[in-house]
Amino acid sequence: MALQLNLEKSKATLKLSLEKAGVQKTPVLDIGVVLDVSGSFQDEHANGTTTDLLTRLAPWGLTFDPDRKIDIFTFSSGPQSAHLVGPLNEANYQNYVANHIIRKVPGWNGGTDYSYVLELALREFGWIDGGGKKPGLLGRMFGQKETAEKEKKRSLVLFITDGDNDDKERARQVLRQSEARKDEVYFMFLGVANGGGGFPFLESIGDEFGNTGYKKIADVRKFVRKSDEEINAFLLDRELVDWLNRE
Repeated sequence: MALQLNLEKSKATLKLSLEKAGVQKTPVLDIGVVLDVSGSFQDEHANGTTTDLLTRLAPWGLTFDPDRKIDIFTFSSGPQSAHLVGPLNEANYQNYVANHIIRKVPGWNGGTDYSYVLELALREFGWIDGGGKKPGLLGRMFGQKETAEKEKKRSLVLFITDGDNDDKERARQVLRQSEARKDEVYFMFLGVANGGGGFPFLESIGDEFGNTGYKKIADVRKFVRKSDEEINAFLLDRELVDWLNRE
């Protein structure tokens, strides 16, 4: 049975949690969630667990995002799998994974590469070049229009994965370049440890970069049943709180 949530009540609880953690002025942020669709995560998608996880994160979109939404991205292996699914909001959050992701996104049941979807998120939020192209003479003749560059948007990206990646150096390079540019994006990696293992790469990048955090979810089925206060306390560590308080 899908998880039912009073989103407005959960939003109010998050605001109280932010104040308790030391965030007195709630910043305006775009919220992104990156969801692993590799083969090892298939059971959690099929049985509704990842939809429940997205439901528990929905209040973050209502609280921070001016459009009251979360931008959902999916990935598995290779550049072709990095995909912007679209918004999750109050109208469509129930059964989101079944309705919009399962067997509907590129790379479904593939392997695991982080770097390409990290680049896609940075491009979507305006921090790396993704457009702003002027058509050539031939393009203008056929009515092709200039595409505008993406607006730079301060963003919090929650990156959900259940497995180790095959592109460690490339992923590290993407994060290193983002930090060097001073992109106003914070990546919180959530490692879902279905098999009881750890995530040494995520731990290492969480320590290495100032705009990257890491949390291990040891039992995702139990996690989605926690209270709003417990989930907020889990995510709002000191590094994230300091980042949220930056002007």
